[in-house]
Amino acid sequence: MRERMLEHILAGAGLLIGLFGSLLIFICFLVYLANKKSYDNLVSLFKEKYIFPAPSSFYHMVGFFGVFPVSRFFIKLSKKKKISFLNQSDPAYSFFEENDLKIQPWMNYLSCIWITATVAYLVSAIAGVILTIIR
Repeated sequence: MRERMLEHILAGAGLLIGLFGSLLIFICFLVYLANKKSYDNLVSLFKEKYIFPAPSSFYHMVGFFGVFPVSRFFIKLSKKKKISFLNQSDPAYSFFEENDLKIQPWMNYLSCIWITATVAYLVSAIAGVILTIIR
């Protein structure tokens, strides 16, 4: 009886947390749609003078599914943090200063929401694995 109750709780919790993650990704999509023009303008402005490093060179072309890694790229670039595949001496690090830009607040929100959704999916997957093990 207890085992059945635990299975029921794990299954329900895993489902709810997975649905919560899906809701968060949908919210990210809405944030992206509301800011698509400013995102495209930022990407275009960057591409005029610089080349995106890998894997951002791919992600900036795939729309919504690439907005999280490209947003993280721009957030790190604005803070002059180390970016993989981009030398610390690369002139791209001065992109925000040259153009008198600041990171757009929606990118920080989208990043936090996306990371939270990822954690929700991981917790949901762990609940599924535990459920499989105890069965």
